[in-house]
Amino acid sequence: MAAPKKILLIKIAIVLLALLFSSKLAISQTNYLYKRISVSFTNIPLEKALKQLSEEGGFTFSFNSKNFNLQELVSLNVQNKTVAKSLDLLFDNTVRYKVIGSHVVLMKKNLTNLSSSEKNESEYLLTGYIINSKTGKKIREATIYEINGRIVSLSDSAGFYSLTIPSDINIQGLSYSKHGFMDTVIMVENVQKRNLDIYLSPDDSYLEKIEAKTVNLKLADFHNRQVVTILVPEETKIISENLIIHDNRKFQISLIPYIGTNGKMSGSVDNTFSFNFLAGYSGGVNGFELGGINIVRRNVNGSQISTFANIVGGNTRYFQLAGLFNKNTGSVKGTQIAGFSNVVLDTLKGVQLAGFNNTLHGYMDGIQISGFNNVTTKNVDGIQLTGGVNIALQDVKLMQIGGFVNYCNNVDGGQLAGYVNVARGDVNWGQISGYANYGRTVKGFQITGFVNVSANEVTGGQLAGFVNYGVTSGKFQISGFSNIAKDENKGIQLSSILNYSKKVNGYQIALVNVSDTIESGLPIGMFSFVKNGFHRIELSANEVYYTNIAYKMGVKKLYNTVRLGYNFSSNVSAGYGIGTQFRLSSKFNLNLDLSSDILLESNSLAYIGNLSKLATTIDYNLTKHFSIFIGPSYNVSNISIVPSSNTYESTAPYSFYNETVSDTQIKMWVGGIIGLSFTL
Repeated sequence: MAAPKKILLIKIAIVLLALLFSSKLAISQTNYLYKRISVSFTNIPLEKALKQLSEEGGFTFSFNSKNFNLQELVSLNVQNKTVAKSLDLLFDNTVRYKVIGSHVVLMKKNLTNLSSSEKNESEYLLTGYIINSKTGKKIREATIYEINGRIVSLSDSAGFYSLTIPSDINIQGLSYSKHGFMDTVIMVENVQKRNLDIYLSPDDSYLEKIEAKTVNLKLADFHNRQVVTILVPEETKIISENLIIHDNRKFQISLIPYIGTNGKMSGSVDNTFSFNFLAGYSGGVNGFELGGINIVRRNVNGSQISTFANIVGGNTRYFQLAGLFNKNTGSVKGTQIAGFSNVVLDTLKGVQLAGFNNTLHGYMDGIQISGFNNVTTKNVDGIQLTGGVNIALQDVKLMQIGGFVNYCNNVDGGQLAGYVNVARGDVNWGQISGYANYGRTVKGFQITGFVNVSANEVTGGQLAGFVNYGVTSGKFQISGFSNIAKDENKGIQLSSILNYSKKVNGYQIALVNVSDTIESGLPIGMFSFVKNGFHRIELSANEVYYTNIAYKMGVKKLYNTVRLGYNFSSNVSAGYGIGTQFRLSSKFNLNLDLSSDILLESNSLAYIGNLSKLATTIDYNLTKHFSIFIGPSYNVSNISIVPSSNTYESTAPYSFYNETVSDTQIKMWVGGIIGLSFTL
């Protein structure tokens, strides 16, 4: 006993590790009884009526002809009714039905069994081979199933089968099926020949599905998953692959997949209530399932709770709760909660909540919440919330909130991250992060602690602690260091150091502003360089410095000036200023300049003081580029009084204000400027 228990524990441990890596899907089959049809006939033989129903529903009827009068005249008129309801009306509720593969088996209710005196034997043996009708080869591992669910068997490696059949019913219905072949249902009398070979025809539609599997993992065989391979016996898997029946049982209980009330048929049967002590395997759940590890081959409609993991090959509706993992091949509509991870290989409409990771290989309409990571391969029409990383390979229509990183294509809503937001497409509302934001076109805003990047147009705004970058800037770019609008600035650029824009239709405010063209608006800063803007070189003389050279740059509305002066004695000056120019006519311009010069001794470059000047000059344009200018100036000098070098005091020709405050002499006077300029 110890060895089997140890092997079982090892299997379960392997399963818990394998759950992370299994990613294939089972193909669900149609329950023809729920298919809706519309037919109308009056007083036709039952045989023709059944043919018309089978053609409308796309299935084949199987039944014992001795139990039905095929020449009986029947009538039926149904519109958009299920096959089951239509048959109830046709047979007046005297027949029960069972779907096996593509067959709907008709069985009379309350059919009397043979009496003891009528039985020749308590059971009889039926043997034979199952053969490929096209190739003549024997078919191994085909399933033989008694339609009342009491007997199931497989053909051996030579295609031979042997089936012991109870003789309590005069005629037994048997189903022969093999994955990839068209199934067959026959009726066998207990007085018939005991050797019976069955020919199955290959299913061409199955071959088309096999080709599709090579390009779509979601169509791959559910039983090839590592976890299913470990826990579910090979015979049980083969039977459920071969035999597609729609048999719903009220209750099942199992210890492990091959020890339970459904036995070998567990993978082919749907259960209303399912209880699995360690692990269980079923065809479907239409109610409630509780277990250690729950494995469902088809769909779950209801609630599924496990201490370790839920693994579903089809669709899940309503609720899943797992201590570790939920793994779904089909879609999920409802709520998934897992202590570690949720994985859905199709769409989600509802909620995923996991302690570590949520992964969705499809579209999401709802919310994902995880401790570390959310991944969705298609659109997110909802919210992703995680402590770590959110990834949506397509669009996010509402919001991503991540403690570290958010990544998606287009964002109709917003992204909020502790570190980085990345939107490969458009950002329609906003991005907020602690370090960096990236979007292609930003129609809303970007706010970050370090850098914002837009690969295309920013119609909203960017706010960054260090740098903003956009091809075209809309309402604003505000940063602690630099703003860059590669093509155009249409709003305001505000930074402490540098603004750059190729074309400006707005304002630039920074220590340094650089652009190619100012179409409208204004650069405001200590240095504003406009490539196609205002560039002027001046040579001038005034009452203090007889030789001055100045370079003016920016735009005519507001330009910056750097200047040097020399008075042919022992002093030089270096200064900075701002100014504006008004066009009076084609020949005359008016210039207003405010400047401040540092006064230095020419030999030692020792600081003497400074000279502030407000000048008003008139240009006379000699040509397009050359002009002469002249005008008055208002001057204020602040000279440091040092006994050993007090020569600068007499520089001012006169003053109307002369005061000495501490060791600084302040003088004011009106002077004049005359010069020649060259405008580029």
